[in-house]
Amino acid sequence: MEIRCLKELASGSYRYGQMAATVHQLATVLGKAVDAKDKRLFDHSALTADLASVLALAHGLSSKQTGVVHIAGHLHDIGKIGIPDAILFKRGRLDASEWEAVRRHPAIGAEILAPIELFAKRNGVAELVLCHHESFDGSGYPRGLSGADIPLGGRILAVADSMAAMLEHRVYRPALTLDEALAEIERHRGTRYDPELCRSLFGHAGAVAEAVARHSGTAPREAEPTREEQAAPTPAAVAV
Repeated sequence: MEIRCLKELASGSYRYGQMAATVHQLATVLGKAVDAKDKRLFDHSALTADLASVLALAHGLSSKQTGVVHIAGHLHDIGKIGIPDAILFKRGRLDASEWEAVRRHPAIGAEILAPIELFAKRNGVAELVLCHHESFDGSGYPRGLSGADIPLGGRILAVADSMAAMLEHRVYRPALTLDEALAEIERHRGTRYDPELCRSLFGHAGAVAEAVARHSGTAPREAEPTREEQAAPTPAAVAV
């Protein structure tokens, strides 16, 4: 297990070949562009990517596999550029048709990335982006996959995306502490999240804390709730 690489991958300093490094840098820039459009997100994509990298290596993925997960973390919300602003930034709750439109963002993201041959491979970046809102018990979207039918990278992103959301400020609550966020992950272990991934996460809490610390202070004190949070029955556990 390449735990020695955790800090370097999480901080973006891991040494790739020049072409691979450029791909990672481009993914970082595109993730920042998505976050910049939505003032509620701020450093969300970068934090998601870093947490996903830590979890991937902690779970035993190779540095190459972790690199794919890291890129997908930066790009997981790119499909939101295809959601009309009137829906994405609507104040108040969405109606059924609007919520359905928001739930299309993983599929839109996968469609955007699919023309990149490297991303379109099985278990590649596009597929992980498509699956980042699937739940371990089959209650997620867009395909309602469950268990091992969800690509491992998608299951990793589900945990990382949710944790990033919990650690950010919202109008109805302050940011959760890391301990509180981990408790929420534990509460949804085996339902929303892969229980074995949760085991890996809890076993490397120190590396997780280091990744979170690198992003501390990047978000303002308050942010509007995201579309997913407005519709969710358990907002603290829902990803952005």
